[in-house]
Amino acid sequence: MSSAPAPAHKPSHGARLVLIGIGIVLIALAVLGIVKRVHARHVLAEDTDRNAIPIVTAISPKAAPKDQPLMLPGTVASWQDAQVYARTTGYVAKWYVDIGARVKKGQRLADLDTPDVDNQLLQGKAQMRTDQANEAFAKVTADRYSKLAKQGLIAQQTADQYVAQDKADIATVQADEGNVGRLQNMEDFKYIIAPYDGVVTQRNLNIGALVDAGASGSDLFVISDTSKLRIYVDVPESYAASVRIGMPAEVDLNAYGAKPFSGTVARTADALDANTRTLRTEIDVDNAQQLWVPGVYANVKLALSTTTHNYVVPANTLLFRSEGLRVALVTAQQRIHLQPVTLGRDFGSTVEITEGLEDGDRIVLSPADSLYEGQQVHVTQPNQAQQDRIGK
Repeated sequence: MSSAPAPAHKPSHGARLVLIGIGIVLIALAVLGIVKRVHARHVLAEDTDRNAIPIVTAISPKAAPKDQPLMLPGTVASWQDAQVYARTTGYVAKWYVDIGARVKKGQRLADLDTPDVDNQLLQGKAQMRTDQANEAFAKVTADRYSKLAKQGLIAQQTADQYVAQDKADIATVQADEGNVGRLQNMEDFKYIIAPYDGVVTQRNLNIGALVDAGASGSDLFVISDTSKLRIYVDVPESYAASVRIGMPAEVDLNAYGAKPFSGTVARTADALDANTRTLRTEIDVDNAQQLWVPGVYANVKLALSTTTHNYVVPANTLLFRSEGLRVALVTAQQRIHLQPVTLGRDFGSTVEITEGLEDGDRIVLSPADSLYEGQQVHVTQPNQAQQDRIGK
């Protein structure tokens, strides 16, 4: 007799609850792990993106000073220089002054021995006396024949011939007088005289030396008028527009160790030198007491002022690119804009910008060469040390 199969064991209600709880815990742990991994990945992506955006320090440009002293090297020159040449050819017979001598206008500087001119003058005077005697005889003859013609004793044509001869002799005498006058002037030029009051700065002759007439020969003396001095400075192009006639200038002559003295801008070239791009400027200084001499080195300080609204920025904000000078501006959207600018005055650690900036611009301090147009950046404020350098 076969026995019936035993009924299957069914889990109790409590066991089912335990199994359900364990499943819920496993699912919760799985979801929690997934959420943590997603969050970690999101944080990593944010950190990566954040680290990829460069951090820059932005500053605002400062208004450039209207008045700015400019120190320039200058050259001191005499008021006028005269190179004295011989006007007649001869030999040096004697000279009376040497370098450093102060002379007066018309003072004799040297004598020349001019035998050729002397003989020509004697010959010219002798010829003039001969022609004067011929003219006197021709006048007497012309007067006599004119009277005879009026009396009808000779033909009028004969009288006219003698009158014409008299006029020709008069013209010959006048030509002789001109020639003698010219030779007399050449004779007088044997005495070398000073053209004005001044000091002899060069003497280029010796006893017995042959000198030629005119500028083709060497100059005999150089006379300098030092009652006033001209100081020449070359103002750079960026400052040229600020130079005005009559503006004061402070001159310092280091060679004398004296205190700086005042001068006045007397004139400018009113045009820039094409080679140096500078404006030749002349400053006049009174030297009646002969305290200074020409040729020394001078430092000239000009108090220049500008009428334009310019800005001053640190020199380390400039970017030198192949397309030209630029500064990196930060826009309101925290992006880079490479702005072309024009330089003005150079103050050392800072420079003046004459074109390209406006009020409210934010300029990147020490920009990296890798910055490009439209790049996203994070902006920070300058620290105290940077602010101190900017304010200098």
